[in-house]
Parts: sequence; structure tokens; C-alpha cells
Amino acid sequence: MPGKEFTYKHTVYLNETNAMGGVVYFANFVKWQGVVREEFFIKAFPSWKEVMMLVMGGSANMITVEEHSKFKRHAMFGDTIVIKLQTANLKKCSFDMIFRMYRNNEDELIYEGWQRVTFDDYKGNFIPIPEPFRETILEYQVPESENKRSSMRERNKTTA
Repeated sequence: MPGKEFTYKHTVYLNETNAMGGVVYFANFVKWQGVVREEFFIKAFPSWKEVMMLVMGGSANMITVEEHSKFKRHAMFGDTIVIKLQTANLKKCSFDMIFRMYRNNEDELIYEGWQRVTFDDYKGNFIPIPEPFRETILEYQVPESENKRSSMRERNKTTA
């Protein structure tokens, strides 16, 4: 079913905050995107181990080629961060992952971001996304009208 959300919860630890009163250091939001991305692959992709065999064998490599972050509100030491992931913009060799983060199960968005992931052959030549991945990507794909990345791009065009 398209439009599924992958949800992950993370507790903020003191080492993830700055020295100014326990506020989360901004780079951790991007780090959490990476953690959630990996958790998503392990739990949502039924053929993850098969794709890892391609990676380990040197015939497929997954890389992040673009990333965008938009900070909205602070998170603090001890908060539980609820991170929701959906996919978008599925192409032959790439797709986007959209991340939305909330504090302590509140409805107020504290962070949104996206990553574009593509596959290559370790020589810089893009290759098609492995077929088992495509099926799962489609299950989690957000409808185009709700795609935050497209909205962010359009806002940037009008303000640039």
C-alpha cells in the first residue's frame, strides 16, 4: 500500500547536545537521518541481505548524492525524537527519502529533511536500483501532492 510511514524513536543523550544548556547540536539531526535510513533498510527491505551481497561483491554501491536539512525547533537532552521516513521521486537509479522529526510525540514538526540515494558500480556509473528495493520504495512513497521536497524546491524558486 503506497504512503506507508517508517517510524523510529530515539532518546537524546547528553553527548548529542552542545555546551549551552542541553540543546541538541544541529549535526545530530543529519546523523539521525543516516541511522533511520539504515534501520529502514534492515527492517523494511525483505532482500536487504541480498543487496548487501552485491555491495560486498563490488557490483553495487549505494551513495547519498544530495541532502537537505531544515531546522524548525529545538530538541533537548532527554527528549524522545520520533522520526518518520517516507520515499519520493523514484527514478531508474535513484530515489529520495523524506524525514520528519517530532519531539516527545508532539504534533509540532521540529525538523524536516531529505536525502537522494542512488546506486553506482563503484566506478561512478549509475546503475538501476535493485528490483527488490523498488517494490519497498513504492510502498513508502508519499503522494506527489504531499512531497515536502517538491514544495521546498518550489518555495526556493519563488524566493531566489
